[in-house]
Amino acid sequence: MTEVHEERMEFGADREQKEAIWRKRAIRLASRASTETTAGDDVRVLVFAIGAERYAVELTSVASVLAPVVSTPVPGAPAAVAGIIAVNGEIRPVLDLRRMLGMEPRGNADVPAPVVLLHRKGRQLGLLADRVEQIRSIRRDACRPTGEGGLPARFVESLTDDTLLLLKPEALFQELLRGEEAAG
Repeated sequence: MTEVHEERMEFGADREQKEAIWRKRAIRLASRASTETTAGDDVRVLVFAIGAERYAVELTSVASVLAPVVSTPVPGAPAAVAGIIAVNGEIRPVLDLRRMLGMEPRGNADVPAPVVLLHRKGRQLGLLADRVEQIRSIRRDACRPTGEGGLPARFVESLTDDTLLLLKPEALFQELLRGEEAAG
């Protein structure tokens, strides 16, 4: 009986030691993440393409990237809405940036396309993409504002030197809300 008790004590001490190591590691990782996001010099983005245009959205706004799917059209939906998809048993709207930005429509809507799923304040929406390219860092000071005014400019925050258009997720969610209000 004594041997079992001693083993438990050793295990307990080992467990405390492991928990201390995990706490230190968590603190180190959390501080690294906070310095990366507060540095202000670089921002991590997901890069995707629609036709010949390349777009990016801050990684903090991306919930996931879905394998190519076909969205189900919704009669009477706003023009920006390509359709809906089921994600983990929940229905999510999918926006067609081609329509929103005044680009040529996709050739065949029945061909599966990757979807970039964005999240904001408990809501999610998908963006149709032709292809998802990479995750990369861009320098904030390398981004030029695109200006305000026109419809497409409302959705684009800035432009990088290599013609990467950084999107405004909040404007995309606002467009979805605007369309819901008009339909309802």
